[in-house]
Amino acid sequence: MYTISDSSVHRNKASFSALHDKDTSIKLGVVRENTVIEDNGILETRYMVEIYDGKRGFTAVPCIRGSRFGGVYNYEEYTLRGFDVGKDSTSYGSPSLCPGDTVVVAYFQGDSSQGVILTCLNHRGRQEKIEQPEGEFGVEYYSEFNGIETVINSDGEYTRTFRGQPTNLDKLKEAPTGSPIPAAEYDEEVGTSYYKWDKTGSWELSDNATEDLQSIKVDKPNGQIIITSGKTTFTIDKAEESYSIVNKKTTFTSEDEFNIETKKTDINSQDLVSITTTKMDVKAKELFQLKATDIKTDGKWDMKGDMKILGKIELTGDIMQTGNNIVTGNVQCVGLTTTGPVSLAGGQYPLIYDIVLIIGTGNLGLPVISTATVLKTGLTLAT
Repeated sequence: MYTISDSSVHRNKASFSALHDKDTSIKLGVVRENTVIEDNGILETRYMVEIYDGKRGFTAVPCIRGSRFGGVYNYEEYTLRGFDVGKDSTSYGSPSLCPGDTVVVAYFQGDSSQGVILTCLNHRGRQEKIEQPEGEFGVEYYSEFNGIETVINSDGEYTRTFRGQPTNLDKLKEAPTGSPIPAAEYDEEVGTSYYKWDKTGSWELSDNATEDLQSIKVDKPNGQIIITSGKTTFTIDKAEESYSIVNKKTTFTSEDEFNIETKKTDINSQDLVSITTTKMDVKAKELFQLKATDIKTDGKWDMKGDMKILGKIELTGDIMQTGNNIVTGNVQCVGLTTTGPVSLAGGQYPLIYDIVLIIGTGNLGLPVISTATVLKTGLTLAT
């Protein structure tokens, strides 16, 4: 028969030592889950961290996370990943089999009832990406957080890549089964977009598509900015002071005004040039040259100045002529009215003819041949 002593009367040093002992050692743990609590009106995230204690075995300790900054205006916040503990102890004693973040924990004032996450360690279930060349020590950086990968290689080239959420994320959330944790898998059609600075100082933004890639690149050594969208490219060349566009269709929409000022303009259209406007004003100081197999105009034509036409002309309609016209070739005029000198050369006879129709007088109403070069107003010619 045993007698139980009243602990309030008979103090036992061995029993009370656990209450007053301070644990100042650094612990290795795995984040199990996170929750939000209110502390003096301030919402804070608390993490339950699974820690192995040689005296008490595995325990879950509530912890706060550490940060690189601790001010009101200087701060850093992030979320640590937990996992489903499950109903058995398959993962106990083997952090490499738990998908939660591996952390280093210390107790506040040695009290194991509250801890602080000092930092994280590389998970034992993931292979390190930094590969040091034999005989050299390369300075490199790798990180990935919530699907965003950051890499700084040994040449100092910086690349940030969007990978998206792992397609097998549900596997990472499952309770440990004692098997190795599967590597994250990603949708390559969604992910792989990146931006990058290379060792030449050039910068590039790309969707990294397998087909019809889209990108913007600032090529520092060659002094170019190249914008690519599939088979369309737009190149700005600093040295040449030029724009170069390769595409199928270009549309400019200017609500009020569109101006072009340059020394020379070349337009080479293989099919059609169409201009629709209310008014059109074309001014050429020296030469306006128009060449075509077939030229057609529709509407009133008002011309001032001398005109020289070589070749056959067929005119139908009322034509008002002011100024000196020299016409060489066959001319058929219907409804011609002139108010100035007209010289017609060529046709069947090589001579110059002025035809004056005088009905009922002269040569019995027949044409009269002369050397005069002035035709009367209202003359109608048909040759």
